[in-house]
Amino acid sequence: MKSILNLFLALITVVATAALAGQSRLSMPPSFTDEVQPETVLRAYRLGVITKQAAFSHHGKALRTLILPNGKEGWVYEVGGKQAQTYQHPTREKHTVYEAGPGNGVRTYTLVFDDKGVVIDVLYNEKGRHDGLTALQVQRKVRGEGTRKDEGLGVK
Repeated sequence: MKSILNLFLALITVVATAALAGQSRLSMPPSFTDEVQPETVLRAYRLGVITKQAAFSHHGKALRTLILPNGKEGWVYEVGGKQAQTYQHPTREKHTVYEAGPGNGVRTYTLVFDDKGVVIDVLYNEKGRHDGLTALQVQRKVRGEGTRKDEGLGVK
């Protein structure tokens, strides 16, 4: 009986180790930074693989969450434009505020999740206007797919 229990525990250990090894092989998405061009981030973002937990672990808490017009959940991240400044009040209490300098552009990336909590697209905006750039568009362009507006819609 004891040998069966030991065999069972060894089997659980092997399965758990394999599962952890599989998780560690999951490459993390690119970071949202001012230094990296948006097209580079969108091209490299692995769609259909990154879970909410992995996105949170890598990017941190989103600035805000929203429900997109297609009903999917989106997490919005801002990059650039705002710099943290810490000021000391005369009472010696410190306050951190976020200030935007003149001409600073703000980039936003919105992670779009499917119903299973997996990133299915990344939307990019700059300076508050919608630039119409998404990870799906950039990745399809790189693969040479969807070069015509009507392609993929069944229109010949």
